[in-house]
Amino acid sequence: MLDLDSELEYIQKNIPITANLGVEIKSFDGNEIIITAPLEANKNLHGTAFGGSQAAIGILTGWALIYLKLKQLGINNDLVIQKSEYDFKKPVTADFTATCAFPSAEELELFITTLKEKGKARLSLTAEIESEKGLCGVHQGLYVVFLKESLE
Repeated sequence: MLDLDSELEYIQKNIPITANLGVEIKSFDGNEIIITAPLEANKNLHGTAFGGSQAAIGILTGWALIYLKLKQLGINNDLVIQKSEYDFKKPVTADFTATCAFPSAEELELFITTLKEKGKARLSLTAEIESEKGLCGVHQGLYVVFLKESLE
């Protein structure tokens, strides 16, 4: 079982902006991740969450889902975002959450199989940003994973 606090420390050390965003990993069950973020650390001049923060947290949520799943499976990899799009639905006026899940068990299995066989695989993920007003934004990301040689 993964220690989410240790994993968050790793993420914050290696992606420093995440520490400034104030994000925390609320839960990860192997299929879905929920990340929380405080409004205060992400506020703009209008008192709502800055669009760049929302987009960054959307990207991070998909990235962290893949990162944690591959770590859980013991797959050594390099993970990057290839394409990112964020759709703003409503202003975020309070602390918020970002939720992302794998599309289906079949799609996850195909992704893992492709990664192991070809050394590279892509996966599209959707992260939803929610606050007290409900759904506030949707991030669509295309992530690319490259298999790394084992150090063992």
